[in-house]
Amino acid sequence: MERHHQNLHISHHWHLSDVLKNKYNDLVVADTFRLLALSMVSLFVPIFLLDFGYSIYAVCMFELMIFVGSLIVHFLVARNISFFGVKKTMIVSYIFNVLFYLVLFYSDILAEDFGGNTFLVFLAFLDIVALSFYWTSHHVYFLSVTEMKSGGKKLGILLAIPNMIGIAGPFLGSVLITSVGFKGVFLISSILLVVAAYVLSFSKNIVTAVKVNLKDVLDFKGLRKNLIFVIQGTSYVATGFAWPLLLFFMSIKLISMGLLYLISGVVYSTVSYLGGKKTDTKGNSKKISQMGAIGQGFSLIFRSLSTTILGMTVFQTLGGFFGGLLHVSLDSCFYRHSHKNVGSAIMNRELYMYIGRIMMIIVFLAALSSFTVTESLIFVLMISGVFLFLLNLIVKNDSSFLD
Repeated sequence: MERHHQNLHISHHWHLSDVLKNKYNDLVVADTFRLLALSMVSLFVPIFLLDFGYSIYAVCMFELMIFVGSLIVHFLVARNISFFGVKKTMIVSYIFNVLFYLVLFYSDILAEDFGGNTFLVFLAFLDIVALSFYWTSHHVYFLSVTEMKSGGKKLGILLAIPNMIGIAGPFLGSVLITSVGFKGVFLISSILLVVAAYVLSFSKNIVTAVKVNLKDVLDFKGLRKNLIFVIQGTSYVATGFAWPLLLFFMSIKLISMGLLYLISGVVYSTVSYLGGKKTDTKGNSKKISQMGAIGQGFSLIFRSLSTTILGMTVFQTLGGFFGGLLHVSLDSCFYRHSHKNVGSAIMNRELYMYIGRIMMIIVFLAALSSFTVTESLIFVLMISGVFLFLLNLIVKNDSSFLD
């Protein structure tokens, strides 16, 4: 949910003079504005809801609604994206992101008029549409403008350039929230998303045949690959939901939280760019993902047990390093194997990743029945760390997905 520094070699791939003429560059620029907008506030949305008066159970149900709803809407979007076109679908996601932040901006009025539960359901609906439309179109867009042999390098750039700008987002957001409040940041994020949609509107629309076959989506023969996606989903909940909430319940100030993400973000970004190039070489993806899985697993366990800012900083920074290795290697393999059957491949990944996300929220809710909120969050982080050790074993024995 869950960055970096670039070097001058990036200019070989990202020609600023042609930035609005190349489909791949359009995506990079639009993603940059989008990530900056979202990174300033998305980390703090659960915290805002808690401050607004919702219980931790309500926030969990909010996340659960988003995960279940997104899985359904992802399928509908994938089935119909050939009709609407990729660019239009992506722009719609930006519009719903704007509506999401505007609803948060007017949260006090809307919650009072419609009731707290109705407000939360409506907020979840907007986020579901924004997420589903964006990620489905994003994957199709990326697969349409890249080649199999250079997917890892392009993915490294796609992760690194937006994150190079967006790494300051959580820190900038924490500073702005502290000084002007949540509403000011919601408004600024909305403006940035409008700019992102405007930039993307310059590109040509991509109309491509996308088919979704239920048998290929379930893909019971690809058990190891499916488990990889499930564990990826659990780790995203751990790093993007459980960890920020743990920091909040441990009374870590928002600015300190933003600074933690700034430091780990620089590391994540650098590793994503450099690691992306390495994954295009046969055999490297498996080694890189194994290293990333073990390191990220230890990072999650040790950061959950940290009681000082120094310890949290060290282990989150290590998480940025190993998380960058893990996700760029796994994601580049996904893109490399998805060109022949785009729609089914996308939905296969989304299905099992959402199963992992949903599973971790259920684990957290179950833990809350016996433990305190802080203890339950620590439990989720440790369980996710153990799953990543299991991921290392799965990757080690895989001979098809991570080639």
